[in-house]
Amino acid sequence: MPKRGDVFRLKRRLGFAAKGEAEAVVVVQTDSLTAVLPTLLVVGLDPAEGAFASWPLVVRVSREESGSRVEQVAVPWNLRPISGDALAPGSVGRLRPETLRALEESIRLVLDLS
Repeated sequence: MPKRGDVFRLKRRLGFAAKGEAEAVVVVQTDSLTAVLPTLLVVGLDPAEGAFASWPLVVRVSREESGSRVEQVAVPWNLRPISGDALAPGSVGRLRPETLRALEESIRLVLDLS
């Protein structure tokens, strides 16, 4: 079962990454909801040298955390629900606690939550 902070590749394109690249997302939904809902809230990852790299609020995600060959950025305004069956089997990475906290803070700012 996916856990908050897990990084997964997607089975099919949803428009997160550049064409020809495997799309990856980070699960941001609380684990208690993951156990009862058929959908997951995720944030898309984008290559760190891509279009969003220098934008405010993006969160840098290391290669080790993202399970990628290149550093990534989590794009917090790219928050969306997906079906659980859209994930390829098995997580490819996991955010460190400090990276997940930074992403949570960015999501709070994007949604204007106190």
